[in-house]
Amino acid sequence: MTFRELFKYTAAGRVLMIPYRFGRIALPYALRQLGLMARWAFTSKEYYNHSYHLTELNRRYLASFVSVVSGHSLAEIEKYLRELETDEALRSALVERTRASRDRHNCDEEPRFGRRLGWYALVRATKPRIVVETGVDRGLGTVAIAAALRRNTDEGAPGLVFATDIVPECGHLITADCKPCCRILLGDSVQSLQQFKEPVDLFLHDSDHRPEYEWAEFLAIEPRLHAGSLVLSDNSQQSPKLLEFAQRTGRSFLFFADVPQAHWWQGDGIGVAFLPGVRTCFQEGRRK
Repeated sequence: MTFRELFKYTAAGRVLMIPYRFGRIALPYALRQLGLMARWAFTSKEYYNHSYHLTELNRRYLASFVSVVSGHSLAEIEKYLRELETDEALRSALVERTRASRDRHNCDEEPRFGRRLGWYALVRATKPRIVVETGVDRGLGTVAIAAALRRNTDEGAPGLVFATDIVPECGHLITADCKPCCRILLGDSVQSLQQFKEPVDLFLHDSDHRPEYEWAEFLAIEPRLHAGSLVLSDNSQQSPKLLEFAQRTGRSFLFFADVPQAHWWQGDGIGVAFLPGVRTCFQEGRRK
């Protein structure tokens, strides 16, 4: 019997391989993670709601994901991603608002949109009239949505984002240019959704991530949805509720898992319930 056969096919080989598997395979990965954790602990101020850039490959996957969901070409979606990434005026405004905020001691100055690039590109492509987002917090995601709506408005397809939160001081990152496209609804998200009267083109759950609360939000907004509405969740990596809501409403479901660049956090993702094979543009006839 060769050494290879000993290690591969015998119980003794399995025991002999334990030090190798631990020291050569598992431990280097753990040490890399510890290194990233140590660097993050000393260079970042964040302690929750982590922000990060995506790896280049993951960013390409995000563009493809949005293209499939929206029915728009990959080239168009890539253009929208670059549009947000290269918006230096917005970046400078976000840095200034962070520096001036009471939250500046636990909020990094550099705006890192991560998967929120996908939110921006989806809003730019589909031109929704009404977006509802639950959970504002600092407002980075709300800014991404409002910035897309602002550009849509400039192109003749106006829209608003109604964003809910229970904290009166939420949204310190929302810039002056984005505020005309944004309305903050203070109070419990489910109650706010139950009282909402407008038809909703795009809904995004990003508040209390308990599955039962996520489901309550979907049920509360369901009467305001129409057949082509897009429904997103920032929680689908840990909750099946959007998949279940997609099945309930006759929609398809897809999930994009984001991969952080040089960060210890494992990442989150975007779940979406949508109609496949449809090119979605809510205001096709109104654009210049």
